[in-house]
Amino acid sequence: MIVLFVGTVVGAVTGLVVSASFGAVHLAILAGFLGAMAGVVIRNFILAKGAGVGPDDSKTPTLVVIYATVASLAGSLAAKEVADFSEVDAAVGIGALAGLFLAVLLSMLMISYHTTPGEQPKVKKKQ
Repeated sequence: MIVLFVGTVVGAVTGLVVSASFGAVHLAILAGFLGAMAGVVIRNFILAKGAGVGPDDSKTPTLVVIYATVASLAGSLAAKEVADFSEVDAAVGIGALAGLFLAVLLSMLMISYHTTPGEQPKVKKKQ
């Protein structure tokens, strides 16, 4: 939830800030990338403070961040296509969609990275 909320908000703010400087495609890519990376940073910061949730390690693996960076192209362009299909021209809407789509992709990457095939995902219990 942290990654989704932060990714969407950062994507929308990015769209608001750089709307006049970039075209819609470049805006979507930048907003998605910044939203996903901000979600990773905030998640790591909160889990490092001992929230007691999530897998045993509190950091997002570097491999997941690299995959999320590559996925930022696909997710951002998908957000641009959804915005075009729904006739949304607002940069904030495109940025929020891109941030949301990338946060979803990043969350799925983190879940699949920490899950052993054939095993249910585990949540670390607070002691």
